[in-house]
Amino acid sequence: MNATEQLRQRKHSPGEEIDLSSFVALGSLENLGATVLEGAAEGWVRIDFDSGGLRAGQFVSSPAKIQFTFPYTEHATILEGEVTFTDEHGRSETYQPGDSYFIARGQVMTCECDARVVKSFFNHTASPAVV
Repeated sequence: MNATEQLRQRKHSPGEEIDLSSFVALGSLENLGATVLEGAAEGWVRIDFDSGGLRAGQFVSSPAKIQFTFPYTEHATILEGEVTFTDEHGRSETYQPGDSYFIARGQVMTCECDARVVKSFFNHTASPAVV
């Protein structure tokens, strides 16, 4: 497969159905360390890049409400659906398709979505350097 075909395979356009056959089923988001508060909370992931503590790809979540301590720093853009993040101080922000967010490692968030959510993500997974 050439580079253009690889890019086309990883493209997601608004309103386009995602082919989950290229994703890995994660099962319950509890498998990622989340506490499920409501819903089935199932996830699927496709890793497009993984090197040197950096990981990028797409993630799909079923409707759910979870609490999650981010074990990585994440920058993501919502492609489909809507998610509301509430931090440990009760501050909330809702993200819709086209919106991007940044969450630092260790941040505790309650994440709530009433429909399937698809995001494109870029994570920094490596441990911080010890000085």
